[in-house]
Order: sequence, then structure tokens, then C-alpha cells
Amino acid sequence: MKNSEENNTGMKILENLKLDTWWGIVLYMGVACMAASLFIKVDFIEQKHLFGFGLGMFLIGLSFIMANKTATTFIHGGMLSTKITQHNFISVIILIIGLVLTGIFGFLVIKKLM
Repeated sequence: MKNSEENNTGMKILENLKLDTWWGIVLYMGVACMAASLFIKVDFIEQKHLFGFGLGMFLIGLSFIMANKTATTFIHGGMLSTKITQHNFISVIILIIGLVLTGIFGFLVIKKLM
């Protein structure tokens, strides 16, 4: 019975992550890259490059989470709600910084692998 409860807890953690959008996956991959750079020593990748790459991915995911809005339209017989992406000035700045960091540090990671 105890093993079943442990599996249930693990499944609930995965359900709570809400990996239903690409930017959510990018956000969590960025966090994983930053954590890996801090806690795991790999000889063939510079830790600072991996951290910068992860930070860029985290910022890209964060900007899209900030821009995620729900639009509601009243139609005959009810309401229609849809999710839209609407960036504001702050989320665009965060997105640009994230893209630049991901590009630069992604290039450095790949360059170090060659």
C-alpha cells in the first residue's frame, strides 16, 4: 500500500507542473539547466555557459507566462473564453533578454562541445 501512495504523490507532482504549453516546458528546462550547472560538475560543458543558457530559457518561458491572458466574448446563449498571448512592454523586454542569452550561451555550449 505504501508503494502505491508514493507513486500517487509522484504523479501529483507531475500533474501540478502543468506542462501543457511549450513555454511551460521551456521554463522548467531552464530551471533544470540552471540547477544542473550549480550542482553537477561536467567536464565537457562550462557551468557558467549552461547557467546562462538555462537563465535565457527561463526568461523566455516567464515572458510567455506573463503574456498569457484569457479573452471572454459574450455570444448568444453564453460566454466564449479563449486563451491569447498578449505581450506588454515588460514581457517583451524579458523575452528579448531571454532570446539573446539563449542564443549567446547556446552557441558557447555547442562551441565547447566541438
